[in-house]
Amino acid sequence: MPSLLLVSVFDGLVASWFWRRLDLTVGVRLGHSFTMTLMGIAGAAVFLGQDAVYLVVAAPGLNNMLMTNSLLGRLLFRPRDIGLRLVMLPLLGVLAHAGAQFRVDQQDSVVDEILIHAPPSRVWPHVLAFPRIKEPPEYWIFRLGLPFPMETTNGGDRVGADRQCIFSDGIVIKERISEFVPRERLTFDIVEQPPHLESYGHIALYRGRFVLRDNRDVTTTLIGTSWYALHVRPLWYLDLWTRDMTRQVHLRVMRHVRRLSES
Repeated sequence: MPSLLLVSVFDGLVASWFWRRLDLTVGVRLGHSFTMTLMGIAGAAVFLGQDAVYLVVAAPGLNNMLMTNSLLGRLLFRPRDIGLRLVMLPLLGVLAHAGAQFRVDQQDSVVDEILIHAPPSRVWPHVLAFPRIKEPPEYWIFRLGLPFPMETTNGGDRVGADRQCIFSDGIVIKERISEFVPRERLTFDIVEQPPHLESYGHIALYRGRFVLRDNRDVTTTLIGTSWYALHVRPLWYLDLWTRDMTRQVHLRVMRHVRRLSES
């Protein structure tokens, strides 16, 4: 499994082995670690074809973990600390592999809501399908190249009907309605993943849902939920990015629905 932790442990310890006979201060060592991060990111872009979004997401975590492992290597490879080295190196190997070998891909969800000054009867048609969003994206990662939602099509107002969420770059997420309660709830399962491997290739999308809550004052609270699982590690770090990106996808769609409903 892809893991920034494995990369940082390997790079940090190998670098520390070659630096062990040099009298490097902590500041210089951290500076070299930062240079290694830049070289790794550049190499990933040139030789592996990684896109800008993936590199921006990976760089901060990789740099911080690489610096930490570089400092740890500084302690391990002191000539007088052979005993510590014999204990810590096997432990580091076990910890580095644990996330990949014993991982469990658990589903998680992101929930967002907005207030719309219109009754559910006016909001519902735009939840089912909406025309192309003409406004340019505001989210900075969308501007870097992460595909963003543009349009939704609806193949029928019933359970089992097909839907499509069309993103920029011609990417299409194919969906199928699994729950249909007019003017209240729309749930759909993801039946085909988008083929944009770098930005979406490490996430499994499972389900989406829109709930319309009638506030009884000619307003509607629109609640959007997405279910997903990540296939990269460390999970705690990359999930922060995933939740933020998913939230921005929600908000772009839901704000468009609000504009259409209130106009």
